[in-house]
Amino acid sequence: MRRRTFIKTSGIASLAAAAPISGFSNNSPNVPKELFQQVKFTRDGLDFTTQEYSHLLNKMANSKGIKSDSYSRNGIVKDLEKKMAKVLGKESAVFMPTGTLANNIAVKKLAGPDDRVIVQAESHLYNDSGDGAQKLNNINLIPLAPGKASFTLEEVKEVLARAEAGRVKTGVGVISIESPIRRVDNQLFDFESMQAIGKYAKEKGIRLHLDGARMFNACVHEGKSPAEYAAIFDTVYVSMYKDFNAASGAILAGSHEFCKDLYHIRRMFGGGMPQVWPFAAVAYQYVDSFLDDYTETVKQADELFELLGENQAFRVEKIPNGSNVLKLFVDVDDRAKFRQNLRERNIIIPKQDHSFKGFKIKINPSLLRSKPIKLAEAFMASLT
Repeated sequence: MRRRTFIKTSGIASLAAAAPISGFSNNSPNVPKELFQQVKFTRDGLDFTTQEYSHLLNKMANSKGIKSDSYSRNGIVKDLEKKMAKVLGKESAVFMPTGTLANNIAVKKLAGPDDRVIVQAESHLYNDSGDGAQKLNNINLIPLAPGKASFTLEEVKEVLARAEAGRVKTGVGVISIESPIRRVDNQLFDFESMQAIGKYAKEKGIRLHLDGARMFNACVHEGKSPAEYAAIFDTVYVSMYKDFNAASGAILAGSHEFCKDLYHIRRMFGGGMPQVWPFAAVAYQYVDSFLDDYTETVKQADELFELLGENQAFRVEKIPNGSNVLKLFVDVDDRAKFRQNLRERNIIIPKQDHSFKGFKIKINPSLLRSKPIKLAEAFMASLT
């Protein structure tokens, strides 16, 4: 469809034209018209406002009830743990208040006496936890592949050979892999390398942990079920707020033996929050629908970008081996004004990335609140 064709179609102002999806639109009865309207290219999930989150919790509490927990145990939290364990193909799962805590507990417990842990140099565990793994757990992180999403089996073998040949023999207890990896624009860890590393590690008796904060995105792009993706690893962490829209929270899944009484370690680190049902309830609602919703999101995003590409002012560049982050190049004199014009049309994009002439955007199921044609019209109209 050419630009002059789609720019003539019906109005730009109202974007909530897609079929209603739970929590995505305001087409349901008794929903204030200003809620669930914005299309946001800024986060992995829907990024609810406080009013939207409160409305959703109230609706859930009144329609089907929410079973409260006690110090992050039982009630809706237990239901969420069971659901996530099943989806991930693991025997058990435990709620954690943050992904940082989930990762630290996982590598601490998996490592045992072999206190070296192989990680990506760009991983959250290595960069964004304030040396917590080293200081709190007394383990040694060995970073590989700086500037890249993936390391190779050969690189792992080199680390193991050095550890074996040292004057003081040291053991590698864990290999931790993050995928997608935030610090390199949510690129995916190469799946074939992941499988090869997993197979070799198990032969060597080395445990494997997946920092899968956004792994459900990876599953769609790789064409794998969550259970297939998680099967390579002994333990898996999944964020409850990135894809599943909770205000906070994480799940750490593994074997019955690994998860047994894990809430004691959680509490030792100060993570035994008195009540987390407002987090668990929202995440529980979106676990089952995310894969289908995100699959449709990718399809509609491709249609949107194809339409935008028909105007020379726009160019969309996909990240190699990427997931939901893309570069949107916009040839316009005032990009701040362009961004503000979009906001006035209920479309939110991040601030300009000054490393290029445009914006790094994230696709997520908020795109399903509109249609690609209407979004394209709004982008076009926001140029002036």
